Amino acid sequence: APPPSRPSVPPRATIEIDTFRAFTTAAVLFEAGVDRIVLTADLDEARGTAAELGALLCGEEGGIKPDDFDLGNSPAEASTRQDLAGSTVVMRTSAGTRSVLAALENGASPVYAASLVVAAATADRVGEADALTIVSAGLNGTKRSEEDDLTADNIEDELAGGADPDATAVLVATCDRAVTLSGSSWAHEDDVGVATDVDRFDFAMEAVQRQGRVELVVLPPSA
Repeated sequence: APPPSRPSVPPRATIEIDTFRAFTTAAVLFEAGVDRIVLTADLDEARGTAAELGALLCGEEGGIKPDDFDLGNSPAEASTRQDLAGSTVVMRTSAGTRSVLAALENGASPVYAASLVVAAATADRVGEADALTIVSAGLNGTKRSEEDDLTADNIEDELAGGADPDATAVLVATCDRAVTLSGSSWAHEDDVGVATDVDRFDFAMEAVQRQGRVELVVLPPSA
C-alpha cells in the first residue's frame, strides 16, 4: 500500500536577524547605491561567484576581512565608500548569509534579512503573515547573541504596536557583544553606532532565488 499522504504545509514567512553586522552592512550597501547583493555560504564560493560576476567581495571570516576582499563586514566602512553605486556585491559572513541560505533550503518563504536599521520596515512587511518565524543568527550561527535577540524583541513589539526604538538602541549599544565589538582590533569604531540607529531605513530586504543564486532585494515601504 502507498504511504499515507501528508497534509501540505504552507511555506512559513521567516525573518533572519544579524544586527552585528551582516544585515546592517547590507542595508548600508543598498543606501550607498549597490544594485545587487548575492549571498554565499563560504569563502571559496564567494570568490568564485565574484569572479564570474565581476563583483566586489564583502564579508569576513572570524570577524576579520580576508585580504583579498574589497570590503569587510562593516556598515561604517560601507557608509564611507563613494564608489559603490551601480555595483554588484558578493557577500559572505559567518552567521547572517549562511542563516538566510539555510532558511531558504529548508523551505521558508518569504525570507527577510533584518537588523535594527530596518526593523520597523521588516515588521511592516510581515504584519499580515499567517505564520512567522523569527531567527536570531547569533554568533557564527551557533551561539545566541543578545543584540539579535533584542532586535527580535523589537520587531515583535513593532508587530504588537508597542515598540520603543530608543530603549532598544540603548540596550543593544551597551550589551556585552557591543562592548566586545567596540573594543576589538578588527571592527570599525563606528560599527556599533551605525548598527544601533534603529529604523534608519524605510525599506525591508528579502532574499530571493534567481538563476541559481540567492540575492537580497530591496522592498520599498508597503502602501
